[in-house]
Amino acid sequence: MLQLLEQSKDDLVAFRISGNVDRSDYDVMLPLLQERIRQHGKIRVYAEVQDVEDFSLRALWEDIKFDIKHAFDFSKVALVGDEKWVDWLTVMAKPFTSAEVKYFDFTQRPLAWDWINA
Repeated sequence: MLQLLEQSKDDLVAFRISGNVDRSDYDVMLPLLQERIRQHGKIRVYAEVQDVEDFSLRALWEDIKFDIKHAFDFSKVALVGDEKWVDWLTVMAKPFTSAEVKYFDFTQRPLAWDWINA
């Protein structure tokens, strides 16, 4: 499930990813990201990844297509999680984007908010 967080405003899109993620989640989130990019040019993204049980292949494919198309439309991406694969994801994303991408574990959430808002 993708849940938009109340801190989302202007060029910041903040959301939580948890449980099962499928294409319907992306059908809601991707148009929002596209609209923010249209309005602001580059955007910042804050994402909390928590207790993800299943990522459907269709959802993953939608994510990959979006990321490739918009690789230079992000200025900063903060990923907050408690699993090693989330940290690995930030390392793997860096060569494919001009954005600053940084991983924080859940104990560092206040630092993540400070960093994304700086």
